[in-house]
Amino acid sequence: MSTITIGSVNCRGLSETVKRIDIFTKYKDLYDITILVDTHSTSEKEKQWLHEWGYVGKFSSYSSKSRGVAILFKNTFEFKIYEETIDLMGNFIILDITIQDYRITLAAIYGPNNDDPVFFENIKHKISHYGNSSIVVAGDWNVVQDYDMDTLHYRNENNPQSKAKIHEVMHELDLLDIWRQQHPFDNRYSWRGPNHKQSRLDYFMITSDIEAFVVSSDIGISYRSDHSPVLINLRFSSQIRGKGTWKFNNSLLRETEFIEKVKGDIKTVIEEYESDPSMDIETEDKQFNISYQLLWDMIKMKVRGSAISFSSFQKKKEIKRKRFTIRYHY
Repeated sequence: MSTITIGSVNCRGLSETVKRIDIFTKYKDLYDITILVDTHSTSEKEKQWLHEWGYVGKFSSYSSKSRGVAILFKNTFEFKIYEETIDLMGNFIILDITIQDYRITLAAIYGPNNDDPVFFENIKHKISHYGNSSIVVAGDWNVVQDYDMDTLHYRNENNPQSKAKIHEVMHELDLLDIWRQQHPFDNRYSWRGPNHKQSRLDYFMITSDIEAFVVSSDIGISYRSDHSPVLINLRFSSQIRGKGTWKFNNSLLRETEFIEKVKGDIKTVIEEYESDPSMDIETEDKQFNISYQLLWDMIKMKVRGSAISFSSFQKKKEIKRKRFTIRYHY
């Protein structure tokens, strides 16, 4: 199957016609799907902008002076949009979409400048609404993932509560920072500011089931903006289609800490849904206020979240160990 390139860039406003046409022309040549943030689009101008783009597109507009997000498509591949969530404040677009017969949730976000963890909690709930196991989220998050690796010449760590919330969302939705996954020891940045400050504020988050389809990820060269574009190249396998399936990592069963966590998860779910918690009886004799099938589904969902969280934690520990080894022993 052909490769699909998705690019995301903070364009610092497109209200000026000449710049807008220039940006549209440049990125239309580079990407199959272009995510633009900080567009400064208005609802009154969306039809005109879409005509200038020349293909299908979705806009989240706010004002001609700030915010705004767009997801713009080329006609180089097959896709179908089933449902959309458009933020009226110009901060995100979430699509339930099929790309080359592969069903995913595609989200574009422009994170707030202030420390606002509620924003990312809201994004999590809206993404979860669609129920797709395969998720791609991209944009300017205005939060770095790792202060040591992703910033340069910073005196303070910005937006720590938002960062903590994003990590929580990553664990719950099985998201990973694909560029960092493929470049664990690189120091590169997507934004440049005054006093030589730089940081990696722009990135893609994807679910682990899509990782095998990512041919490459990169940070591009900035163009008419203080942000560089970020991009991923995807080649969906013809062997796996539809909503995708999460697979349990059997090696976790050798981890005592994980086993104890799962036992606690099962106990928590049973206690939450049993009809009469005050009755001290064996589990097999308990009655529940939901069906046994739904109870089983709730247990699986809880265990899945713990497995994802535990695996992510273990992987991060291993990467940090390797970084430490490289930094202090070579």
